[in-house]
Amino acid sequence: MYTNLLCYMLISSSILLGCQTSAQSHKATATTKPVDRAAVIADHAKLVHQSYADAYEAALKLQKAVDGFLAEPSAKSHQVAKSAWLTARDPYSLTEAFRYYEGPIDAEGGPEGQLNAWPLNEAYIDYVQGNDKAGIISDRNITLDAATLAGKNAKDDEADVTTGYHAIEFLLWGQDLSLDSAGNRPASDFDKGDPIRDRRRAYLKIVTDLVVTDLKTLVDAWAPSNKDNYAAAFAKLDSKVALSNVFTGLASLCGFELASERIAVSLDSGSQENEQSCFSDNTHRDLIANCQGIANVYLGQLGTWRGKGLNLLVDAADPALNKKIESQLQTTQTLVNALDIPIDRVLASPKGSDSRKKMEALVKSLQIQAELFKQVGEKLGLEVAVKAE
Repeated sequence: MYTNLLCYMLISSSILLGCQTSAQSHKATATTKPVDRAAVIADHAKLVHQSYADAYEAALKLQKAVDGFLAEPSAKSHQVAKSAWLTARDPYSLTEAFRYYEGPIDAEGGPEGQLNAWPLNEAYIDYVQGNDKAGIISDRNITLDAATLAGKNAKDDEADVTTGYHAIEFLLWGQDLSLDSAGNRPASDFDKGDPIRDRRRAYLKIVTDLVVTDLKTLVDAWAPSNKDNYAAAFAKLDSKVALSNVFTGLASLCGFELASERIAVSLDSGSQENEQSCFSDNTHRDLIANCQGIANVYLGQLGTWRGKGLNLLVDAADPALNKKIESQLQTTQTLVNALDIPIDRVLASPKGSDSRKKMEALVKSLQIQAELFKQVGEKLGLEVAVKAE
């Protein structure tokens, strides 16, 4: 990822999953006794497990759609596969609030980079405008299998992405060369019988299967029934360590990954190459889901499920701070849902445009959230920081 904060760091369609983020509907329950930290931590682990399980189930549907497309390539089956990819992105994007504390997703050897790396150098994978012989797919000297593609992922350059959601996205949509539409790769690129098209077909199958495999490892790592996995170890952590990890994940996603990497860098460059889901024009949905995922963790919610959220701990220690955080979560969701779309058109707009101002306001709101989560650390005696990868 790029780490250029520049000028935007100087300024301090919603996903409907059966939940809203209003402070009124999720106000912390008043209590006269201390909130049980262990219970909050246990419910957080349940939330993580179910979130990954949802992403895994959606990936299985994507896998089925891709298999159907490859079996009988057509405009119709191609659209089914693209729709399945779009559907699969929402639940995965909700899970990004579980990063930045050396959990299963991004500990050493974790699959985060293999699942969700971006930006992506299209020419490293396949043909691009002006070079119809580019990429691994055109190089028949390169063996196409899971081990080879995983080994080449960002090996020499972080943009040389070979696997994950965005590799699948590029293969399904192709380059996005227009501000008026997403990529427009023809279904005929996957017709059977031609050596290069057959390699493209194999590549799409391999990377789709890898996403499913990687998500299954995360589901298993957080499974509550396993006594010898990460979830079991997480439950045994000192409560201060566990809660420090969780709040650090939230602060880092807000203050570094979203505010800086995904929004400010894109705005500063003005290039859709720095936009996360640039091929499908789905970046706005990624941002909406990321912001919802942060709210889910803080409030202890997922869809219709309600658990003991972090807000209970904060409200017991400092009701005013909890109120500020819940209000800021609402502000952030209002701002992210108000972004103009597609995002690549926003990035191409002139400095000072209303579209850019909306994204800049979202940057500021996310930075405020990060600072509020750091204040929680001070209030609860936790070590909370904004981490950069």
